[in-house]
Amino acid sequence: MAKSAKTGRNNVAMESTGRFTPALRKLVHYGYDHCSQCGAPLARGVAAYAGYTTARDEIYVGECCRASIAELVSHIYWWWSSYKRPTPETVLWRYMDFSKFVALLTDGALRFAAADHLGDPFEGARGIAQREEEWRAYCLEYFRKAIRTAPNQTVECSPEQIEEEAERLYRDLEAAGKHEIRRTFVSCWHASEGESEALWRLNCPPPTAGIALRTEFGTLDRALDDRFSIKFGYVQYVDFTEAFAGTYDRIFWKRASLSHEAEVRGVIIKDSGDNLDAPGLLVPLDLSLAVSAVVTSPFAPRWFDAVVKETMTKFDLDVPVQCSSLLAEPFF
Repeated sequence: MAKSAKTGRNNVAMESTGRFTPALRKLVHYGYDHCSQCGAPLARGVAAYAGYTTARDEIYVGECCRASIAELVSHIYWWWSSYKRPTPETVLWRYMDFSKFVALLTDGALRFAAADHLGDPFEGARGIAQREEEWRAYCLEYFRKAIRTAPNQTVECSPEQIEEEAERLYRDLEAAGKHEIRRTFVSCWHASEGESEALWRLNCPPPTAGIALRTEFGTLDRALDDRFSIKFGYVQYVDFTEAFAGTYDRIFWKRASLSHEAEVRGVIIKDSGDNLDAPGLLVPLDLSLAVSAVVTSPFAPRWFDAVVKETMTKFDLDVPVQCSSLLAEPFF
């Protein structure tokens, strides 16, 4: 149902249209805690406004600049920063063997792998199995309290009814968590100013020939097909013996033992009605815009550079090809 607010140049009531474009969703996602017009911080739990100006430009503002809104799309409340978003200047790397690079060129699209096909059994996990009962007890107590204190209750629930309803809510939460992982698709990138020898060895170990794509987040984001709703964020590396993953951002939590990945990942969550059996999905990508350089593996033979350049030429990809900086020689 549309809501109204005193918004706009004349402070008149304005109906919220709910007309989100991909560009507006991105603006809200990456600028969730500050006004897009004046840069002022937006307070937690206080309504901000997403919409469009009279020139049809996307806008996300607080009370400070609400008069700039000509069309109100929605009120936005943010309560916490569930995961850190990359800035447009964040340098990202994608390491891959040569066959995957050719597939990327052939498809003209970036592959987002199904979360349950990534090979890490902890993808989207709430925690370790040894602590599951602790998590269950916490959730049940939370649900019991919510049921007992629900507003506008006319009939008091019996202890048995409260327990039955709490158990049902927990089963629903558990089922929803498992289903969400099947709906989630991920593209993994490494955030660093320079190359990572560890990731070269993990993704194209000697003698495998491989390359790394170098980009900045802002250009990568613009180069991806905006018909897809993609959320990028830094992965949080945690000790699951001490913590449970966040309820709404589990896909951005991984084990502390993987912190060397320094990962920024793009996440797509498909609708429940979609076919969820595919091991991945392809998102069209303008490689000429996205890639600032193709870097060849330090473990590949020297003739490999020429093969990479020739292959890129066949696919009309005109970006610099660079040798790995790890080939630099020391002196003593």
